[in-house]
This record gives sequence, structure tokens and C-alpha cells, in this order.
Amino acid sequence: MIIKYPSQKWRVDINTADEIKSYLIHQGGLEDKNIKSEYEVWRIKFSDATLTYYRSGILFCTASSAPSIKGVWEFISSRAGSRFILPTKDFLIGLDETGKGEILGHTILVGAIFPKTIFKEVERLVGVADTKKKRSTSYWNGVLKRLDLMKGLDFYLEKIPPWHIDRFNINKIMDVVYQRILSNFMRHFQAADCRIVLDDYGVGEKLRRYLRSLENAGADVKIIHQADEHYLEARVASLIAKREREKIIEAIGRDEEFRIEGCNIGSGNAGDKETINWLKKWKETGKPWPWFVKQSFRTVREIDGKLGKVEKIEPPLREDILPEDFIKEFEAGQFSITTLSIICPFCGERSKAASVTLDGEQTIGRCINCKKPIKDLNFTLRYYCGALLPDSNIIIGGLLGKDLEKSKFFEGFTILLHPIVKKECDTTGGKKEFERLAKFAAIGRIRLEEIPEAGKMEELSKLERDEKIKESAFTFNAILITGDKAMKAFAQAKGLFCLHV
Repeated sequence: MIIKYPSQKWRVDINTADEIKSYLIHQGGLEDKNIKSEYEVWRIKFSDATLTYYRSGILFCTASSAPSIKGVWEFISSRAGSRFILPTKDFLIGLDETGKGEILGHTILVGAIFPKTIFKEVERLVGVADTKKKRSTSYWNGVLKRLDLMKGLDFYLEKIPPWHIDRFNINKIMDVVYQRILSNFMRHFQAADCRIVLDDYGVGEKLRRYLRSLENAGADVKIIHQADEHYLEARVASLIAKREREKIIEAIGRDEEFRIEGCNIGSGNAGDKETINWLKKWKETGKPWPWFVKQSFRTVREIDGKLGKVEKIEPPLREDILPEDFIKEFEAGQFSITTLSIICPFCGERSKAASVTLDGEQTIGRCINCKKPIKDLNFTLRYYCGALLPDSNIIIGGLLGKDLEKSKFFEGFTILLHPIVKKECDTTGGKKEFERLAKFAAIGRIRLEEIPEAGKMEELSKLERDEKIKESAFTFNAILITGDKAMKAFAQAKGLFCLHV
């Protein structure tokens, strides 16, 4: 497979630039003597790459797939140094987001981790990719495809939907999500081996306290503005978030429901003329704003003829329905599905399960004992846990798809598809549900992840298949959702939290 490395740039002083120029010519590069731009100092050409040194001190190289170019880049980097702050620990964790200030779509949060041994290669693969520049979806897909080739790089991704951004101060939500992401990383890595870099969005005291505990355990922790400008791990997290957001915006733009003749939704950015034009045209149709429009933003409010800013409230993360031992472990960075349970605010019972009912247009979470509705149950579970593992009867029954079409109880969750469930749902109803879920995943309303197959599933007994599903819920810290009473009892006996339909 031929790898096409993206364009690269370095900041180089004039003396180092002269040394690099001599090296490039010695390596067979040809100097272009016909430079006309006043901004360029020299230009050296190879078969499929051109290196240009600018008066600003920037040395730029175009993209290339020539194997020899890696040696050239390594020489330049040895003289110019990295554009990013070099590793101080064996593992590098970056946390960053995108979409917080855009008019359309979700805010995407990402935590990325990779070992320092691949630092130089990751830097080469990332190239000059900058999330602040407008690029096509294919460009961001290309960046991620290159990163996917890197063994040892992993990431977690979460979304905050537009209607939560419209109503709530989302910094507290971000605190909870980032702490959960870090907790998942810390299940597999020692704090003393990690550098943790977080882009400072207004980090809250609880997350800062957890980060201080990691620092006390030996981690190198950095909370800074524009972290992706200085730290490669933050740049990688930012790029993954950008690609996910662009993929969602593109899928929305392709949806016939949201098409308006003569214009498209654009990038979703407040400064994008295409987006502003689309918003004005949509308003003229008289239809309600689609789900992906942030109606609290000034641009949209002006189109609506509304004055003033929207007063946002604290998000309803109901710690009062979560047990004290779970909160303590979560705040200590030891999030585990085994300590998750619900304390009913009405009957006071603590349970490892809650029931879910689809009542007409509305999905409602209830106490498993007294059956009373528990307000904001889904909101709390979505941000404190975030992952659902449905068994076969849930998929065949179409519960998730029906909810996403009519309600928003399961909005934003990561839905884990187990290979056993996929095999058992190879039916008309199961296929239809998978298609619906794929549609909602494409526009970002849920996230779908497939659990890799391990062994020959068809040779397992019913009890062994249930055991495999349960093990995956443990592994991925996921809430099991089932319509089978026996499966619920089996999972609860093993310490798992369940949603029962």
C-alpha cells in the first residue's frame, strides 16, 4: 500500500535554512531559479515534492508518496526540531473539542492516546492539517485514514447535541465526559507514564481536582488555551473531533428533508455565508427549525426576530439519584459499571436496574420497584456512562429506532453491537432496525460501534452467549438493555446495571 504523506512545515532560522538547502541539493533536489514571489527565498524540487523557504521563516513541503522523502523530512526535523512540544512521558493523552461555537450540529469531544514511540510518525501523518481551516470531508477522511494506520493510537469520542447546548451551560457536561474518558484510559495505563493535555474551555473544579490527583500520582498535566497549537496529542484529538463533525454535517446536507433549492447548509459556521443563506431560506419556508440548528445562538435569534441572550441553566446531571460510592469512585477516576445503580427519589430503593417504557411519543425511564417516572434519568446515564449494549430482543423489537424517531431518550448514547446480537438479529425486523440505527448514526444522533468477534459464536450455548454479552458490558463499561427478565436477573446477579423494557 502506497502512503501519501501530507504536506509538512517547519519554522527554520536563516542559517539552518542554508544548511538544509545544501543538503536538499546534495540529495538530488533541483533549485528553481525563476522565483517571482517576493515572499519566497528559495525553492527546491524533487520528483513529486517541492520544498519552499519563505521570508517568514517557514519551510514548507508539498505532499509526497516518495519513500525517500521520509529521510529528507527526518533530516529537516533533526535541524529544525518538532513543531510541537516533545514527549515528556511514555504515553500522550490529548483532550479537545470542536463545534462549540458553530451554529449547526453537535459539539464533539475527543480523548486520544498514543505512545511516544510513534510521535514522529504521527506528526508526519498529521502534516499541516489545521481544524481552523475550511476543508472538504474527503480531506478530513484522508487525515483519519492515515492515523488509523498507526498501531497504538486509540480514542474515545462523545457528542453534546444542539438542544442541550441551547438549554444548558455545557462546561459541566464537558467536565463529566472528559473525566469519564480519562477514567477509561486510566483503566489500562499508569498515571505516572502519561502526559495529559486538555484544551482549557473553562475547566470546573471537580475535573481540576481529579487532574491534580493524577498529577500527584506522577502524570504531567497541562491545561492550556489553544492546546492543539503546541501539543501533538491535543492536535490529534482536535482532528478526530473535526472529522466526526464534518461527516455529520455532510450527511445532514445530503438529507432530502433539509435541502433547499439553490443553496446548501455549508459548514455550519457562523461566518459561513452559505450557512447564513440556508438559515434565512429555511425560515422563509415557515417550518420549525430542524434538530441540528442551535436556536439559542445570536445569528438564529436575529433571524427569528428575537432580542437579547438566552439564559442557560445548569445541566440536570442528577447526582441525587446516583449512589455515594459510585460518585466517589467516579470523582476518583475509577468509573465502573459495577458500582452504578439508581436510588429512586420516591420509594428510596437502590436498584441495579431501571425500566424503560415507550408511551406513545415519549420514552420514559422509571423506577424498577415503584414504577414512578424518574426525571432526567436518561440525561444522567447518558453523560455519566454513555454506552448501551442492547441484546437481541431489543434490536428485533425496534425499540431504539422507534425512540429516536419519536423521542430522544437514547439520543447521544454509544450503541455497542455485539457479534452474537448481530447474528441473532439476521431477520427482517433486525435488519430494518440496523438500517434505522445506521441512519441515525450517520447524522450523529447516536454513535454505533461494533464489538470484534472472538471465537465461533454459533458453537456457544444460550447461557454461554449471554455470558459473552455480559463480559462485553463489563469490558466496555456499558449499560445492558434487555427485554428478557431472565437476562436482566442474570446480569444483575453479576453486578451489571441494566435497563429493562
